[in-house]
Amino acid sequence: MTRKVFLVILGLVVLASIAVFVVTRPSTQGLVLTGLVDADEVAVSAQIAGRLQQVLVQEGDSVTRGQLLATIVPKELQADQAFYASSMKSANAQVDAARASLVYQELQTRDQIRQAEANLSSTEAQLKQAQANLALAQRNFRRTDRLFEQQIVSQQDEDQARANLEANQANVEALEKQVQAARAAVALARSNEEQIAIRQRQLLSNQHQFAAARAQVLAAQARLDYTEIRSPINGLVSLRAALSGEVVNPAQPIVVLYDPDKLWVRADVPETDIHLIRIGQQFQVRFPGGFERTGTVYFRGVDADYATQRDVSRTKRDIKTFQIRLRVDNKDRRLAPGLTAYVTIPINDQD
Repeated sequence: MTRKVFLVILGLVVLASIAVFVVTRPSTQGLVLTGLVDADEVAVSAQIAGRLQQVLVQEGDSVTRGQLLATIVPKELQADQAFYASSMKSANAQVDAARASLVYQELQTRDQIRQAEANLSSTEAQLKQAQANLALAQRNFRRTDRLFEQQIVSQQDEDQARANLEANQANVEALEKQVQAARAAVALARSNEEQIAIRQRQLLSNQHQFAAARAQVLAAQARLDYTEIRSPINGLVSLRAALSGEVVNPAQPIVVLYDPDKLWVRADVPETDIHLIRIGQQFQVRFPGGFERTGTVYFRGVDADYATQRDVSRTKRDIKTFQIRLRVDNKDRRLAPGLTAYVTIPINDQD
């Protein structure tokens, strides 16, 4: 009885060894690799913290790029946006007022300068004429005085010449004072140009305040726009990670999407067989439902990894593998991430 049990156990061990050999490296059918269907998943999250108002999709739903997936309660953000919009309106009014004040100051100052310069020019011309008249009166007086000494002209003629000289001297002195006053008026008018510079600086300050207020409005509007969470791709919803009413934070996934047209099969190839794999090769891939696809290798790992049976006792050789990826067609949508796939690598005697 014991011998029969021993023979049965021995037979089972032999059969298991043969089965393992056939699965790992059959000489006729090829090497069969067990892999998985995989895809790039996109975790869609909110860009601001808030309470979810609604989640509009379910797992398995098909979505398009830009489609609204969820919304965050916008009430507080709407209030912020209204406040900053009001501040921007006030800042804009201040800019308009400062600009009007600057224009008025420029016009007033330039008009004052123009009038003062015109008055100065006129007064200087009068002074120049008065000085010429004075010079003539001086010559006339000297001549009359000589003639009076020679008793050629009367005392009255000399007195008249003297009076004319004194009148012209007084006129010149008065006009000289007027010229000084006119020059002071020009200087005063030009000093008002500093008021223009002050108005310019005030306008610039108000413009900066308006720009800051506008930036706050744009930021508030952007935050308000972030309350609408939209799909970045065309694809399917693989996971809904949050529900309406939950509070979410930035980078916290709300839904997870993937593109069913961009799936691939990944499998690990033992280092003893990686030389059989080349980019562009096509292999048959079988799936649990019994259907098959042709997969095209587009990725071949360059760094080895350890298989799950890595030897930790150091009594035998470690098992290393290289990952490969194959593109497969999924127009009929029969494939999904996580589905088991069996990749057959043909092997001939020369290999």
